[in-house]
Amino acid sequence: MGSRFIAVVANVTDPDGAAELLAAARREHPDASHHCWAYRIGTEQRFSDDGEPGGTAGRPMLELFLKRDLDHVAAVVVRYFGGRKLGAGGLARAYGGAVARAVQAAGEREVVPRRHVLVRCPFAQLDTVLRTIDGFAHVGRGVPEFGADGVSITLSLPEADVPTLEQRLADRTRGEARCQRLGVGDEPAPPG
Repeated sequence: MGSRFIAVVANVTDPDGAAELLAAARREHPDASHHCWAYRIGTEQRFSDDGEPGGTAGRPMLELFLKRDLDHVAAVVVRYFGGRKLGAGGLARAYGGAVARAVQAAGEREVVPRRHVLVRCPFAQLDTVLRTIDGFAHVGRGVPEFGADGVSITLSLPEADVPTLEQRLADRTRGEARCQRLGVGDEPAPPG
């Protein structure tokens, strides 16, 4: 009987998410021979062979992420040793192949960096501001808040669109609308 490889992949936003995926795999498969893992989150990349010969498990898993340009992703491959040694090439193919099949089964999605922007304007410019915002695709808009000196609206839009929004609002309101960049987050790309 040969070894059994079980792969799990997940979208993660930070190393803690990758650690949670590994901990869950260890809880679910405590008797497994190896729990090899890899993750890529932006420029941060790590992997572990968990006792397999160096470079035969975690490295092939990470290479798959790099080759397919996958980001914010982690994988754990659990191996139940079946009594037959596979050699370095066989191990690399088994671990890399297990992750490739898991990624294929899970599917891929594009993640778009988004920026939250607080827009403030006088009451007289609200209609112009709303029309300008409506000219952008994929903008999430909060509920306008009315204050003594005007209106505030929090938006969420693709990071790449922020400079254009700022410029259009400045031009169309003669500088009366002000934008304040807030936090950044990743969200799935809108369909189409």
